Amino acid sequence: MVRIAIAGGTGGLGRTLVDELCKGGEHTTFVLSRKSQLPFEVSSNVHCLATDYGNLQGLRGLLDSNNIHTVISTLNPPTPEVHTSQNNLIQASAESRTVKRFIPSEWGIDYFSDDEHVPLPWKILKRQSISQLKKYPNLEYTMVYNGYFMDYFGMPHCQSHMLPEIPYIDIAAAKAAIPGTGDEKVSLTYTKDVAKLVRKLVESEERWPVQTLIAGDVVTFNGILEAAEQARGIKFDVVHDSLQDLRQGKVTEIPAYGPMYEVFSKEVFLEMTAAFAVAMVTGVFVFDGKHFNEQYPEIRMTKLRDFIMTHWSGKH
Repeated sequence: MVRIAIAGGTGGLGRTLVDELCKGGEHTTFVLSRKSQLPFEVSSNVHCLATDYGNLQGLRGLLDSNNIHTVISTLNPPTPEVHTSQNNLIQASAESRTVKRFIPSEWGIDYFSDDEHVPLPWKILKRQSISQLKKYPNLEYTMVYNGYFMDYFGMPHCQSHMLPEIPYIDIAAAKAAIPGTGDEKVSLTYTKDVAKLVRKLVESEERWPVQTLIAGDVVTFNGILEAAEQARGIKFDVVHDSLQDLRQGKVTEIPAYGPMYEVFSKEVFLEMTAAFAVAMVTGVFVFDGKHFNEQYPEIRMTKLRDFIMTHWSGKH
């Protein structure tokens, strides 16, 4: 049995990890939250810990008093305030008497790529967190790279706790603004599959690699478009955004982006969407090396075409 603390476990990927890790009752999961109660029902082996990330001594004491062994961060978005919270959590974990393992909030791609490949201004914050981890050789850690989340191409019909950040292909509106030629390869993974593999990481007695590579499927945007058109039974309105335009922050809007303007400003969201598109076109979303999921063939990774067909066939 492992005692696990999840920062950011009330929504998004963190909530999905809570759902998976509480199954079977083998492990005890603690959700680190700024509130004392969770906004959803949980099983008896899930507990909420009111957390003040600004109180380093109190944070360390919270981990020790609950005998936490593994800390998983899904804190998001990568603002300076959230970055400070994660760095305090890293330090508290390293100084804890009980914590032995830490997973930082990466969950995507290698943010050490240069600006030509990943032009995201806040990636410096991601790098600083990893530099922080390297200061503590006693704290075992791994960065989980799982590509883009497949969930977005099944929304609103699939089971997911993610925000509807539907990228580039709006299946409901039958419109697409495809980055580059559309033939560039991209890794996608369903959050439920990510959670199953994180469970394997938590349960593994082997020393963690510094990078844990996960890919549910490797596809192209033209392939995603083909599957979406087949599922809907109609042709989509399609435009392509060139790499040159994307590097200038220019991205064609699709109707699905509208709801996200209430979460981020329109300018920030479109800049972020363009930056991720650059990373996709330049190959950052495909990982070289052995994938962690290959060690567990019993976990049947969700494939994109099947995912779209399941959630979009006969639907509008």
